[in-house]
Amino acid sequence: NYNASYVSPALMDFLEKKQIIIINQKYVTAHDPVDGTLLWQEEFSSQGPHCSQPVAIDNDSLFVSSGYGVGSRLFSLSVTDDGKFSSKTVWKSKGLKAKFTTVVLYKGFLYGLDDGILVCLDPTTGKRKWKKGRYGHGQLILVKDILLIISEQGRIALVEPNPTSFHEIAGFDALSGKTWNTPALSGNILLVRNHKEAAAYRLPIQEKYTSPF
Repeated sequence: NYNASYVSPALMDFLEKKQIIIINQKYVTAHDPVDGTLLWQEEFSSQGPHCSQPVAIDNDSLFVSSGYGVGSRLFSLSVTDDGKFSSKTVWKSKGLKAKFTTVVLYKGFLYGLDDGILVCLDPTTGKRKWKKGRYGHGQLILVKDILLIISEQGRIALVEPNPTSFHEIAGFDALSGKTWNTPALSGNILLVRNHKEAAAYRLPIQEKYTSPF
């Protein structure tokens, strides 16, 4: 009964129970994948659509984030003695407002674009570790121990996911024009596109690289 958002339904496993997580314009809801029964729901309303996919932090907590001034929330899940799910909001934070980009979790910390600026967020508290690097409303993916970011202007950047400091390793201009599309990586071939063009790049691979973090 509520307006839809751009978040795709996600199959996740919490407390030994598979759940379909759906985010509409007002709620985060969890459903039994067998019969669609509502398992739990939490309010997560916005004047605009939600776009960022939810992230499972561990076996009993879920992270969500949105732009349009909404920010992020962490939900904690539990099971009652009669087998019913219970949920509660652990914290709310304006430290990361992921409008288009999907946030990634790496070694206990979250990384995403806060209205266009890269942020490292501590999921236990909802507080920022740092905020640096302007990439606009682009997208990012985690490639082993590197964040691969495509900016809204079509620039590729490789960034270390390090909670102590921001470090961009390398970058190059991949596309021209507004770029909101998520990149795809197959082996060492990077595929990128926007509403004007698509391109494939062969990336150099350094097999023995290890992150200092």
